[in-house]
Amino acid sequence: MSAHLAVLPFAPFARPQRVALTDIDAIAQAESRYRLILPLLEYHPDAPGCRMLRLQDGTPVTSFSRMVEYVSEQSKITSQGVSTATLYKYLANFRNGGRPALADLQRKDKGTSRFFDSYPKAKWMAAYIFLDERMSVRVAYEFILGNLQLLEIPRENAPSYETVRAWLKQLPAALTIYARQGRKAYRDLISPYLKRMYTDIYANQAWVVDHMIHDIFALNNVFDDFEPWQRIRIRLTSLIDYRSRASLGVSWAVEGSSNSLAAACTRAIQLYGPPELWYLDNGKDMQKVARGAESGFQTDRQRLRDEFSWIESTGFLARTGIGATFCLPFHPQSKHIERYHRTLHERYDKVWSEAYTGPDPFHRPDPATLAMMEHSKLLKAGHGSESNLPLASTVIAGALGWMEEYNNSPHTGEGMDGATPMEVFNANRNPNQRPTPEPAALALLMKNREVRKVRECVVTRRNHRYEPCNLDDWKTLHNYATNEPNGRDLLIAFDEGLPETIDALDLDGNFLCRLQAETLMRFAPGDPTTQAQIAESFRIRRGLEKATRETLTVISRVARSNGAVSPLEAMSSRLQFNAGETGIGVVTQRAPRSTKPTTEPINKLIPGQAADRLAARLRRNSADPSKS
Repeated sequence: MSAHLAVLPFAPFARPQRVALTDIDAIAQAESRYRLILPLLEYHPDAPGCRMLRLQDGTPVTSFSRMVEYVSEQSKITSQGVSTATLYKYLANFRNGGRPALADLQRKDKGTSRFFDSYPKAKWMAAYIFLDERMSVRVAYEFILGNLQLLEIPRENAPSYETVRAWLKQLPAALTIYARQGRKAYRDLISPYLKRMYTDIYANQAWVVDHMIHDIFALNNVFDDFEPWQRIRIRLTSLIDYRSRASLGVSWAVEGSSNSLAAACTRAIQLYGPPELWYLDNGKDMQKVARGAESGFQTDRQRLRDEFSWIESTGFLARTGIGATFCLPFHPQSKHIERYHRTLHERYDKVWSEAYTGPDPFHRPDPATLAMMEHSKLLKAGHGSESNLPLASTVIAGALGWMEEYNNSPHTGEGMDGATPMEVFNANRNPNQRPTPEPAALALLMKNREVRKVRECVVTRRNHRYEPCNLDDWKTLHNYATNEPNGRDLLIAFDEGLPETIDALDLDGNFLCRLQAETLMRFAPGDPTTQAQIAESFRIRRGLEKATRETLTVISRVARSNGAVSPLEAMSSRLQFNAGETGIGVVTQRAPRSTKPTTEPINKLIPGQAADRLAARLRRNSADPSKS
């Protein structure tokens, strides 16, 4: 039984991995320590600047250990006074967890109670009274005070009411609602559910990456950094496989940047795993994402072995262990993704005849010029939505469909032999393919973070619901569900170019789980896919409810085995009365109310019977006049 007393099951007591800093002081502390170890990360014995450095005793800095001593001596001059041992510790923390790991660790007892950890029987007693018996926090507190000897608590160590209240408040809301409000409330407030769709809509060894701007005028209904219905040209960031020419990852933005590169890369890594290297041009955004990455293919290379190659000092390619090779400057023909983009311009962009901009204004078709002028007039009049230009969302949806068709169409390029890009991709997979990085590592690629609410085990952002990917993640988010009107706060990490997934973090920046965009259920009762979707939803719901119910059962059994009693049993024992006694001697009874006699005959006669009896009586009287 003692093994069950460590922590309450199904409670969020585990310490997750910290991947982000949310406190201003912690961020400042991490930045200060990062600046301190930056010379160590950039140290190279052959660098001219390092040869000129001297220790205080005049010894030249000729090794990494002496460089550590030099940084330690310099820190003492600036009143920081950091020892060499501390610098080595900072370096180890930085290599293991990046810049967030440089801040001081969180309190180990955060989210726990030192009193209840010291007296586990009191923990089970309080949970039993509050959950199983549905009594108030005050009653649970008074039960602990009234049973100190049973719970093996010295009187001088008796807890305060606030200690009991704070511990019971941090119990998962799923337990509290199921126990105190019942199964229906739990299913209405906590248990996940399917949201039905009412309308159907249209919906690896080396990668080559580049940006491309569509030759299409579109109406903005997607990007928040531009006015609605404004005329824009969308920029595409795409990744294609070098061997098969298959399009693997995409992201759309108004201006391509390292963020759109990270979004396209993350999407492709999630689907196919990381490649060995990227083949990219010399743009600033490309150089930013490739900072610190190794160049070219290497056999049995040891990635990120040098001291300066890790999280925040590098681009996301180095973080995921992807190498980078740059093409020749000002020589786009060295990247065959340019040919892919030309095909996209020719076979997709030109289809939008009235919105096709052409390669430049001098070659713009007349219908596009007229449509642009008409749109400008409508926008000034406040009727931009009435323009004939296509919506940006429609252009993106059409491009996705075209890319899917391209991936599954025969290709006549060199080494393709008329096979489709996906056929070549699947038939020639890298035998040394590395697995997809852990979600916590991929969360580092997400640039944007927001505080959102958890309602019914899902997170909503921009009217899109995001749900966990597996049962374990459902359990994690289940602990964050609540019956509060506005839900419980949670930090989400996301990328605008990657709307299908977000990462859930707690408010301290610790990674919890990955969430995926909810798949709407079609109104097709006989469809096997719909039936499987419903069955999976019920399996998850039953699993979460079963875990909650079993936890409540364990709490009740363990508390009972430790001597816990219900309030009724405690009162019976305290007052020493027998439940079978009636106490009739102290009961005052009212006299029974008398009933009025009925005026109607007991046996009523129907009219025909009454007439027959009257006729018989008249006959008797006529036969014997003396009886009349």
